[in-house]
Amino acid sequence: MRFILLSLFLVVQVAHAEIPDFFQPMVVTPPFSFSERLIDLTPAFEKAKQLNKPILIYLGANDCPPCKRYTAFLERHEEEMKPAFAKLVLVDIRTWLKGPKLIFQLHDRTYSVAEFKALVGDTNKGLFYPTWWLLNPEGKQMHQLPQGSSNFTSVSNHIRLLEGS
Repeated sequence: MRFILLSLFLVVQVAHAEIPDFFQPMVVTPPFSFSERLIDLTPAFEKAKQLNKPILIYLGANDCPPCKRYTAFLERHEEEMKPAFAKLVLVDIRTWLKGPKLIFQLHDRTYSVAEFKALVGDTNKGLFYPTWWLLNPEGKQMHQLPQGSSNFTSVSNHIRLLEGS
């Protein structure tokens, strides 16, 4: 019984859904709240403007199987993906599938998911995990990224989407 519990503990500890640290993402973890999950993107936009780089915002969830597969993909292809990610301000929003509503903050203003999507120009229906937004430093979508993680599980497709070709 102890072996089973230890095995479960190790699996839970290893199976992360995040952008691996070697890509140096800006990690945004909403503070605990019963009413909302506040995602403050202000520092990311300030950094993007300062560096004059596009922003890739990744919204994943720790209890999301496709998000965990994406993390494993990035871990396997670190060297191939590093040059593409180095051209961006990479933002990793770490949250959960279930829980209070998501609220995005930019400077002194907050936005619901629908309002944020409209603000950046995202025309995808609904919100799916994982989600990616590729934005210019002013916060406007550079091009619509497709929904679904299958588009981001080959190095060539992923780089093509990041470069807009």
